[in-house]
Amino acid sequence: MITYKEFEIINTILKSKEPVTDIPKYVFKNVHYYAFKSTEEVAALVTDLEAKDYIQDGVVTPLGMREIESLKVNNAIILAAGGADISAKSIYNMPKGLFIKNGETLIERQIRQLREAGINQITVVLGYKQELYFFLVDKWGINIEINPDLKKNNIYSLYVARKFLGSTYILNCDNYFEENPFSGYEYNSFHATVYKKDAHNELVVRKNASGRILNVYSCAKSGECIYGHAYMDREMSRRFLAFMEEEIEDFRVSSLFWEEFVSRHADDLEMYVREYPSDFLFEFDSIQEIQNIEGLFLSTVSGWINNKICSILNCKEDEIVDINVLQKGLSNILFTFVVRGKRYIFRYPGDSTQFFIYRKNECIANRLAAKAHADDTYIYIDEQGAKISKYRDNCIDLHGKYYYDVELMKLVARKIRAFHDAGRNLEDCEQYNYDPVWQTERLFKEAAKVKGNLFKVFEKEWGMIRKLQKYADKDGIKHTMCHNDINIDNVLVTEDTLDIIDYEFAGYNDPGYDFGRVIAGLEYEVDDPKIKDILEAYFGRPATEKEYLHWMAYSAIHNWYYVGWALYKESINESSRDWMVFFFKQTKKLASWCLPQYERMYGPMENPQAAPEDWDIVR
Repeated sequence: MITYKEFEIINTILKSKEPVTDIPKYVFKNVHYYAFKSTEEVAALVTDLEAKDYIQDGVVTPLGMREIESLKVNNAIILAAGGADISAKSIYNMPKGLFIKNGETLIERQIRQLREAGINQITVVLGYKQELYFFLVDKWGINIEINPDLKKNNIYSLYVARKFLGSTYILNCDNYFEENPFSGYEYNSFHATVYKKDAHNELVVRKNASGRILNVYSCAKSGECIYGHAYMDREMSRRFLAFMEEEIEDFRVSSLFWEEFVSRHADDLEMYVREYPSDFLFEFDSIQEIQNIEGLFLSTVSGWINNKICSILNCKEDEIVDINVLQKGLSNILFTFVVRGKRYIFRYPGDSTQFFIYRKNECIANRLAAKAHADDTYIYIDEQGAKISKYRDNCIDLHGKYYYDVELMKLVARKIRAFHDAGRNLEDCEQYNYDPVWQTERLFKEAAKVKGNLFKVFEKEWGMIRKLQKYADKDGIKHTMCHNDINIDNVLVTEDTLDIIDYEFAGYNDPGYDFGRVIAGLEYEVDDPKIKDILEAYFGRPATEKEYLHWMAYSAIHNWYYVGWALYKESINESSRDWMVFFFKQTKKLASWCLPQYERMYGPMENPQAAPEDWDIVR
């Protein structure tokens, strides 16, 4: 039996379409992972292989082919189900395997590379938006299997495809290889790895001197990380299957990555590392990582983005340059780009936003804001949620200024007033009506499907909010188009400009609701003189006692909505950070201050029921 290094030489020669004239140089250049120390080492091995008649005149001989016949790769399994991180994928409008590079999807690139290596039996395991992959059956003749339980990790996808495990490549749909890494033959089981200085979000391997994997673990600061493709030979597949079939029903197993399962049985499963340079292979665990490959992002998030930009800005595709995907955005994907020397920002809506965002409201509100010069960044918006804006360079960091700098907050208040004035006599305003308490009920009901009876949990607070709204509505304040989400992230300030942006939560409702995070910040107490200054800037005169109370009441209702928003986000496994506690405290503080004053003004009111009428309290 030939050695591993002898096999690597034979296998590399097989990839050449012509006889190799300088084998040591060719092999050392074209093996993209660590295998040989030098061309001299390769030359010595070539001499031995020629003596054995395994290679002659730069080609592999029939005897050499017979020698490696038992090492032939039979098939490949591509994991494209989605699995444990399905909630994170809700920000994508399509599965990651269907992102495009140079007109070719990531998954099709891998299928093509496998076919070029002579591997024609390919199984794709699907789950998340599985229907979008079905075209592969006719186009490429692949087999598909469906993972029925996306709450389990990719070990379960391998279990679904277990009958295909043999001499098998295992790939992830979001791999991208600069060059074809596949071969028709493999010497032993391995997993590709890449060294990373920051390995906090990766699986890291511990290996012995010969490269055998001894352990796979997470939370390392740096190390050799599980990355890219893997290969299981027949013997490892047989043992892996036996362990998997025995343990797959254990919830502690079904939540694992399959590589972690290998680690559990490392003494019995012989798998080696194959370390590649970081510029040879890529995986995409987040939207920001897509930028690792030039040109991949823009043409793939949606097929119409290029056309949209070109149509609105009257440019050509090759004029769209310098794309930069932003971290900012709890609900959307945001990226900046440059056309003819000017930078713009494009918003691509996330899937999870459609439950609580009304795009029709947003469109009319943003156009009104542009007309009122509340938002001078506006260029384009449509009811699908796509938006193009001017990018503000050199924005001032408002942390430590927002709430604290009263002059800044007065400027914000004047912008709000201009926007409110533009929307006060809106035609057909009924179609844009927005009841924040009813909207909060929707969020609580949806979150309760996962979190239990939230109306019971927050029974006291719901009673306060319902009473507060009934009192405040007695004040007779005329409704107008409102932003409904004015906060530090939605106020852009430069040396010369101030813009209120992002009208996703807009609606026709009480104007006091727009001040939830303008006059109710952490820095202010409910009777702080700074609030009077801010409201005076809004009204153009000092606020009356009734106006002051009303604006504080609707600020409490505003904060209560965002308690519901945080509960909803958590119910779909999207982080709300520490916002829930912040909004809860603000709601209690404001409502407790407002209610006694309203009782003196309008008299006592019976406590409303905590749950809405269509909610069965015994659920």
